[in-house]
Amino acid sequence: MLKKTMKALVYRGPNRYGLEDVPTPQITDQNDAIGRVTLAAICTSDIHLVRGHIPNVSVPKTVGHEFCAEIVEIGSSVKRLKPGTRCVVRPAASCGTCKMCQSGMPALCEKYGIFGLGQLEGAQAEYVLIPQADRVCDPIPPGLKEEDVILVPDMLATGWFGVKNAEVNSEKTIAVVGVGPVGMSACLIAKTIFGAKKVIAIDVLSERLDILLKNHVVDIVINSGSQNVSRIIQDITNGVGVDAAIESGGIESTFELAAEITKMGGIVSTVAVFSKPLMIPMEKMFAKNLTVKMGVHRGEGISDMIGKIQEGQLDARFMLTHKKPLNDVLEGYDIFGHQKDGCVKWVITPYQTNSGT
Repeated sequence: MLKKTMKALVYRGPNRYGLEDVPTPQITDQNDAIGRVTLAAICTSDIHLVRGHIPNVSVPKTVGHEFCAEIVEIGSSVKRLKPGTRCVVRPAASCGTCKMCQSGMPALCEKYGIFGLGQLEGAQAEYVLIPQADRVCDPIPPGLKEEDVILVPDMLATGWFGVKNAEVNSEKTIAVVGVGPVGMSACLIAKTIFGAKKVIAIDVLSERLDILLKNHVVDIVINSGSQNVSRIIQDITNGVGVDAAIESGGIESTFELAAEITKMGGIVSTVAVFSKPLMIPMEKMFAKNLTVKMGVHRGEGISDMIGKIQEGQLDARFMLTHKKPLNDVLEGYDIFGHQKDGCVKWVITPYQTNSGT
């Protein structure tokens, strides 16, 4: 039997959040499961949330939608899972019947939605309620660890979404503008799965560019803080521009740069979460016949990517630069949120009691 309360990171309003004791979740529907969170991660959208950039979030709210869990309890209708099953959990739960689900947008499900953002409590906690567990949970294959797969349902799936929107193939040269975790994921997916002819990474943080080169994820890196990006892109592409740019910065300067370096008739694919409105240079984009694609990913490619990881063909662990228990989650929000200490991704291990259990 689970204990009555647990530790969780709770958001109570802009810049008001902390580790609290909250009631441990209970099964309320026959399709529910309760998971013991075995590994979680801080997402950039979590940073936006606690800073008050995401409107209409009910408070108090337990934060977090990137996580793995060990199933500890199941409802009577759960068939694919059993207590002890280790899973990587998709960032959103869906009912399958509301208008958003029927429109192919399960992340915006009117009944459930994204863990820690929609109607559901999040997973930066000791335990989490997982509705529609058979649909939401992907069992971790034998031989793989949580670290191997935790980035698949959100970071890598977002990268997949951006790369697919960019129509990447073996004949395309692409640039990724902004290489935080999602941008790095886009580089990785473009190179290892979609087989891009050439992948160019652009960022102001040299340590992130170095990580990508060290792990053979990209062909060329450009530091936009110290180098003339447009001139270098012109040289690389013989004056044409890249076939597509994947933009993940979510600010005017990165969006404008993505449009600037893309060739006539090319694609700008943005995978950013925008925290404020942008002024977009439509007159320049119009003259180049650019196509702009954006949106929320639909979980495409998750099973394929887990299979590639199992086969040793896909490895995103290089992004997991920092790891500490839930006890230290506020330190994680500071370091990851302010891009300190070369942090690419902060992952959260289970809460440790004084006895270390």
